Amino acid sequence: MDNKELIENNMQDEDFKEVFSNIKDEILNAQYDIFKGANARILSMYYTIGKIIEDNAKWGNKFVKNLSIRLKIDFPNMKGFSITNLKYMRTYYLECQKDEKLKEWSAKIPWSHNILILSKIKDKKQRQWYME
Repeated sequence: MDNKELIENNMQDEDFKEVFSNIKDEILNAQYDIFKGANARILSMYYTIGKIIEDNAKWGNKFVKNLSIRLKIDFPNMKGFSITNLKYMRTYYLECQKDEKLKEWSAKIPWSHNILILSKIKDKKQRQWYME
């Protein structure tokens, strides 16, 4: 048996499987942490955009429409700047103003789930249950 065969045979033993499993777990945990951090930052951005939209509500729907068009032009590789989604950002901002814990809870789940919960569940206690 040459060295290559010996190494290949040893890689199938339990020690190698355990080492590999530990590395795989570390990679998956890092990916999850990166997703959580990115998700929290995106929600923070949506909150800020929602605040800006609310602060300029005096211009009505035309403002949101023009904003949507310009954002799509300036950021062609990004999604999420439809008129509907910009209105959801405003709703998200307004709901976070009513419930200070909402911003913290919402960072734990994707944007689409936040929108679903905010649009379908009006009771604060029920929202909390879904977001925890």
